[in-house]
Amino acid sequence: MRRGFTLIELIMVIVIIGILAAIAIPKFIDLRTDAQKAACFGSAAAIQTALSNYYARQAIKGNPGFPGTLHDASFTSEYFAEGTLPDHPKEWDWNTYYSSNTGVLHTGKGAESGACTGF
Repeated sequence: MRRGFTLIELIMVIVIIGILAAIAIPKFIDLRTDAQKAACFGSAAAIQTALSNYYARQAIKGNPGFPGTLHDASFTSEYFAEGTLPDHPKEWDWNTYYSSNTGVLHTGKGAESGACTGF
């Protein structure tokens, strides 16, 4: 006679798998937010480095100072390693605003408010 699992044993296994999934899934969902925060910090650090390079080059020329706008810093030139301002990932929802007085401000769903602090 072949012996199999009873219905109660199968239900208990399904319940245990469900409990484990309920514990693990929120951890994996949080990884996307953490990755977006890391990308935000990386972009902010790249901008900070480019501004430091701009300041140093201006100091060598005898006119130390930061640019009045991000556009004035000629970010499409030598200040970034790639030669351009870092792009945001295409799947993130962003709105871009430009003002000649303040530079470029990115707002949107890339990371929650306050994710890029400490610079």
